[in-house]
Amino acid sequence: MSEHKKKPSRWYYVLALSIPIIACVGTAFLAYSNVPELPGALEEFGVQDLTQVVVPGSADVSFPKKGAYAVYYEYRSVIDGVGYVREEYPPIMRCELRSKATGKAVKLEPTNVKGNVYVTHNPNRAGVMYKEISIDQPGIYTFSCQYTDSRTIPKSVMAVGPNIVWGFFNIAIKPIAAFFAGGLVFFIGLGISILMIVFVAFKRHQSTSNLTGQA
Repeated sequence: MSEHKKKPSRWYYVLALSIPIIACVGTAFLAYSNVPELPGALEEFGVQDLTQVVVPGSADVSFPKKGAYAVYYEYRSVIDGVGYVREEYPPIMRCELRSKATGKAVKLEPTNVKGNVYVTHNPNRAGVMYKEISIDQPGIYTFSCQYTDSRTIPKSVMAVGPNIVWGFFNIAIKPIAAFFAGGLVFFIGLGISILMIVFVAFKRHQSTSNLTGQA
């Protein structure tokens, strides 16, 4: 009596179809788990973290960690109940940032991106990025600005602290990267699923053909 190979079970189809579904669920979970909790995540890089400095003048600023920071010119600002409203273009000033520990100056890079602005209504503040800073050694730094012609008026406001643009970019890139990584896993799973379906279908067809030929 001839022995025939058993047809592959239809459960293999179920398994093959479940792979992309599981990959899809995993992709959604991966993306969701990397989406920041708003508005809390945005507040992490918000204007409340900026140190306001009335210029001409100076103030100490704390940089708690390495990374990208910035100086913003606040053409609309409020400090201790005093309002400052100026032109939207920064005045011509000489600004510097020095470490209190070493006295070493940190280079302030000019920025030409006009869209790097923020506006808040409570308190009433609006600023535009004026300089970019890269901090290698965390610590306390003294920030100061003076008019190039030694004037002491009019007073304006500079705000020093986190680079909000980089902060928003870092927040946005995490869920995007998670989505693409999950998408890659999904398409790999889909490819495996298709190969399994084709293989099982071929084996079942082969088994049926053998049985028909021996009938």
